[in-house]
Amino acid sequence: MSRKRTQVSQYYVIAAVVAAELNHTLTYCKQINLTASNAQAASSRVGNAALGFKALTGFIDDLACYTMKAATDINNLAHKASKLAADTARAATALKHFEKAKKNAHEAKFASTIAPAVEKTSKNYQQLQHSFQHLINQMEVQLHELKRNLRTANILASICRIEACRVDVANQATFNDVANRVDNVANLIRQRVDNAIALFDGSSGQEAA
Repeated sequence: MSRKRTQVSQYYVIAAVVAAELNHTLTYCKQINLTASNAQAASSRVGNAALGFKALTGFIDDLACYTMKAATDINNLAHKASKLAADTARAATALKHFEKAKKNAHEAKFASTIAPAVEKTSKNYQQLQHSFQHLINQMEVQLHELKRNLRTANILASICRIEACRVDVANQATFNDVANRVDNVANLIRQRVDNAIALFDGSSGQEAA
């Protein structure tokens, strides 16, 4: 049980760090939103020559909204996991004390009366562990899904650069800047997501060792 308690404590820390990493991504998403708004305004100023680029701003905005929602969802799971980890640790401690009391009282007249409490605490502990592991698995799956969808940002940035070539030279710098911002911010978000995924990978490696 000691090993399991250590694992729960480890995931408690991971959940807290993942929440911190994803808080940063929310700030980056707002930057993408702002970039999309600026790009839309610039497209409107340029007119028909930038219609293709203007259409892309909608996709940039969608990407920011998706990323923000995904980061918020994972963040909520991280907060739930932190709370559940604390509950699981408390249940583990209670079970340890009950089992010790049961062992010490095995020759006592009413020793058997403690059995129902031990069984109830054990079941509660197992349920909490199961729920906690389910949340951790959900977080891992959603982090990988978010990382996969962030690849769209690189494609969008590339298409933005192609569309930038279609406008007059005076406005190309503005649209190339939008493409660079999308690329840069997506890379910053991806780095945070990679940091979060690495926490789980490192934890699995330690567990296997």
